[in-house]
Amino acid sequence: MLENRKIFTLHAILNRVQQVFDELMLGKYFWVKVEVLKVNKDRRGHYYLELVEQVDDQVLARCRATIWQRNVERCVIDGGEELDKVVKEGAEILCYGEAIFHPVYGFSLHVIHVDYAFSLGEIERKKQMALMQLQQKGLLQLNKNQSHPLVLQNIAVVGSIGTSGYEDFVQHLIQNPYHFAFNLTYFDTQVQGEEASANIIKQLEVVAQGAFDVVVLIRGGGSKFDLDVFNALGVAEQIAQMPQAVFTGIGHETDSTVADYVAHTYFKTPSAVAAFIIERALQFQVFLEQMEQGIKENAKRVVTYYQTALQQVEERMTNLSTSHLKEEEAKLTQQSTALGYLVKQLTQVAKSDLKWTEQAIAVETTILLKKRNNVLYDYVARLNLWGKQKVALEQQQLHLLQEMITTQVQHTLTRVNLQLTQTTALLSLYDMEHLLKRGFAIIRQQGKVVTEETVLHPGDELELTLYNKQYKITLASIEEVSVWKNLHMKKPQQN
Repeated sequence: MLENRKIFTLHAILNRVQQVFDELMLGKYFWVKVEVLKVNKDRRGHYYLELVEQVDDQVLARCRATIWQRNVERCVIDGGEELDKVVKEGAEILCYGEAIFHPVYGFSLHVIHVDYAFSLGEIERKKQMALMQLQQKGLLQLNKNQSHPLVLQNIAVVGSIGTSGYEDFVQHLIQNPYHFAFNLTYFDTQVQGEEASANIIKQLEVVAQGAFDVVVLIRGGGSKFDLDVFNALGVAEQIAQMPQAVFTGIGHETDSTVADYVAHTYFKTPSAVAAFIIERALQFQVFLEQMEQGIKENAKRVVTYYQTALQQVEERMTNLSTSHLKEEEAKLTQQSTALGYLVKQLTQVAKSDLKWTEQAIAVETTILLKKRNNVLYDYVARLNLWGKQKVALEQQQLHLLQEMITTQVQHTLTRVNLQLTQTTALLSLYDMEHLLKRGFAIIRQQGKVVTEETVLHPGDELELTLYNKQYKITLASIEEVSVWKNLHMKKPQQN
């Protein structure tokens, strides 16, 4: 069966596919609208792309594509822009080229031109879509409702430090001809490239936590592709929801982005933002100067009015004071004379009262001293008698206590001597010689006293000790009498 089969190699099949493909597609060029999934660029300037077509996240088609370096130069010349700004991941492009098939590398597109106008239109389309979504969410007017002080001094600056737009803004503020001072806090962020949107949102989130009069988002001039980051829906939503008013100064005079639409106030350039801030400060200074001039003029009128009134009052007071002073001097003279007479009378009365008081105090003091002395003598006599009685009583009690102690000691010694005699007699009963005299004997085996725990066997030699006698006995037989165990005396039970 195997001999009858026609077998083809993979190379042969793919070569045939290439032949058929070339017959139909070779030399034919066409426009393709497609989304860029991945972009790689080598050091020679060639672009290697991965293209995809998808609907609702469902992939319908996918292939590779190349843009050789010679075609890259042609695209740049035709569009006047860097190709990286158009051909980037996530971008939808309209490209012109041919389809090729290779047995090893498979199907791919050879791109020779990219339509910049289509990409610009796509930017505008996405911009309008973002504005429509913001309008539906009610975010277009949200930041415009934020208030800010008349004079903007504490300013948060969000931008790329070192760029021309940033430098223009800062220099306009610092070198203003009126020498106004502004407190600038810089939040450096990327404003171009794939990570720019995320960086701007992150810095705005940090600014939202601070206390600032206003937030200024700036970027210098550039192409519509350069400014496309400010059309991102996420950036616009963050600006709209900022707790501070946001000013934007992005691009050139003719540029406008989604960020401008949602900001509190937008300006054409960073320099225009700085000029507005300086103008606000100048308006406030003029207002203060006008207020100062008005206050000075009012003060002059008030001072003049009160100076005239004061002169009139002063003249009236001078006339009144002269007549009143004379009247008061006459009254004062009369009162001084009456007061002098009264003082003399009071002095005489006070002297008489003082002398009588001194005499009364002397008599009263003598009487009190005599009474105190009599009381003191009585206390001393009583205390002396009470002390003698107390000493005699204590001596009598001490004598009785001494006699009681002597009697008690003698009685105790007699009782202890009697107990000692009885104990001595009792101990003598347990003397070994006394026990042997009473008929007790001591039995030893090999020098050790035989006890209930000793085990005896026939043939064992025993030593029997009696009073004044000692025997050696050899056991011919031995038998333990079980009845003897019943004769052991039991310990008396304790109740």
